[in-house]
Amino acid sequence: MSIDEQWYETQLSVPVVIVGAKSVQDAINIAVAEVGTRTKSTEARSSEIPVQDVIYPSYVYEMKPALCMTDLALVALTVIVEMLAESHEESERIAKCELCVQMEDIPLTVLETRSGDGGEDEKPETNFADLGRDV
Repeated sequence: MSIDEQWYETQLSVPVVIVGAKSVQDAINIAVAEVGTRTKSTEARSSEIPVQDVIYPSYVYEMKPALCMTDLALVALTVIVEMLAESHEESERIAKCELCVQMEDIPLTVLETRSGDGGEDEKPETNFADLGRDV
C-alpha cells in the first residue's frame, strides 16, 4: 500500500434477474446469495449486500424492490465494497471493474463513494433524478 492509497467504500446499484423464484422473498434470498458468491471473488476488503428499499411519496411504508412474475423476478440490490485506491474516482473505477468481471451482463450504477476511514471528504450521493427515476 502506497502512502497515497486508502480504503474507499463504494456503493453500487445491482439489478439481478432470477429465474425460477416461487415468491418475492425467495427471489430476494437467491439474488443476495448469488451476488454474495460473486462478490467474494473480488479484491474488496469487505462487502455488504443490502436489499434496496423503495419509498413511494404517496405511501407511508417502504416496499422491497422486487418484481416477481411466473418463474421470473427482478431484484434491486446495493453492493457496498471497500476498495484500496488513491481517490474516489479510482475506487469507483476499480469497484466497477472488479464486479463487472464477476457479474457479466448486469449494469452497475455507482450510488455513492466515501472514505473508508469515515472522513469528511465524502462525494455527494447520486441524484436519482439523474438516473431517470422519479423522487
